[in-house]
Amino acid sequence: MRTLRRLAAGSAVLLTLFVPALGFAQGGPSQSGGGHADAMVALRFGTLGFGLEVNKLLIGHVGVRVGGNYFKFSTTKDQSNITYNASLKLQAFSALIDLYPGNRGGFHFTGGLMTDPAKVTATGKPAASDSFDINGTRYPSSAVGTLTGEAKFPGVLPYVGIGFGTPARDGSALKFLFDLGAAIGKATISLNATGAGSNPALASDLKAQQTKTQNDVQKYAKVYPVISFGIGYAF
Repeated sequence: MRTLRRLAAGSAVLLTLFVPALGFAQGGPSQSGGGHADAMVALRFGTLGFGLEVNKLLIGHVGVRVGGNYFKFSTTKDQSNITYNASLKLQAFSALIDLYPGNRGGFHFTGGLMTDPAKVTATGKPAASDSFDINGTRYPSSAVGTLTGEAKFPGVLPYVGIGFGTPARDGSALKFLFDLGAAIGKATISLNATGAGSNPALASDLKAQQTKTQNDVQKYAKVYPVISFGIGYAF
């Protein structure tokens, strides 16, 4: 809840700073939407979680937007005779530029930057017995101690995509939004156990298991997919 309050407060500040920038809009009623600001505040949901976004059309073919998203989810997953209590945290901030092929149109190409979109943390325990199977070697729980894992993306990633929706204040003020794209970057995997410091064999197997998992992630998950739906109000 504290993060959501920070997100809402930050977006409100951005909106306050963004809206007065009307001088960037193209001159003349026919190009600037009849005196409207061509700005929009929007609510979004999708693979980044739930978010708030502020959008501004600078000229007929170029718009900018900033936003933040948040969502947290916990689950339990069994893998290699280990039960992981895992938590997925989505918390991304983005700064994007939209290029509209049609003057004041809806379809756009998008590029920009996005912070770490997802982070997974997990704590493992034996699934069926009082031992762990790590890299093909069985270790008693007393030797492993607390097993933890983490997967996270780089702090900042480039984003590319396409979408539909515009802050241009033409017709209805209510706007339906859609984006499809990808944050380009690979997640980094880490595995740790409290008992590894005094057990070189365990430390070696943990490192080998981490490397295998990292290779699988890099082979099949080279980007973070972004699918986003939203509804906005243009003014």
